[in-house]
Amino acid sequence: MVTQKTRISQVAYNPAARCFEASVTLFEGDEAFTYPVSLPAPLDLGYADVSKAVLDRAVKRHNADRKGMRSRRPAGDLSMPIIVPPSVREATVGLWDRLLGNRAA
Repeated sequence: MVTQKTRISQVAYNPAARCFEASVTLFEGDEAFTYPVSLPAPLDLGYADVSKAVLDRAVKRHNADRKGMRSRRPAGDLSMPIIVPPSVREATVGLWDRLLGNRAA
């Protein structure tokens, strides 16, 4: 079995599409390949199951003849952090609070 370095972005649930969404980066040699992954699943699916499923989908797409949508760049080019604007971060927290019943709408 070959171990491959990977990175999964923050996993988000899209209630409109009823799926989890993430960007999965696979490192191969001196290159990094990032795939957008969508996983139709119920909201209460466990984090470990979601992580494994989105990783499996990215690896399957990476190994396929047709690569589909992906980003390809040098592996050393990943030092720039992902910046989420405060307004987006606050909206996301508010959405989760409403979904989980922690705050009135």
